[in-house]
Amino acid sequence: MMRSSPSFLEHALVAVEAQLQELSAALLAPDPFALQTCSEQMRQVAIDFVAALGGLQGQVLSEPLQRRIQQIHATLSIHRDSLARLAAVADRQAEVLLPPAESAPTYAPGLGFSAGVPGAARIYSAAG
Repeated sequence: MMRSSPSFLEHALVAVEAQLQELSAALLAPDPFALQTCSEQMRQVAIDFVAALGGLQGQVLSEPLQRRIQQIHATLSIHRDSLARLAAVADRQAEVLLPPAESAPTYAPGLGFSAGVPGAARIYSAAG
């Protein structure tokens, strides 16, 4: 199959859609290794799709094909935003369990206070 044929583009688009469904399921699954594997596979099918799309330069895509591509774009954007939120939550949870090694001062050094000055306010330090 030629890399610039419409059938190659259709095959690449179907692969992206199928992998996106697997990725969506992996996001809900408790197995982080499945998510990593699906993410790597998603990256590869996306690369293949971009190559197929690049081979059709100058050709107009049909309206249904454009809608499918827009739907993939929207779904990937939602997943990316969700992963960013999950990463932020995971970072916060990790900080609760494992506080940073160095306690950051409440006031920035640019305000005339230094971290080594006794009596510098520390909002989150334990009493006692």
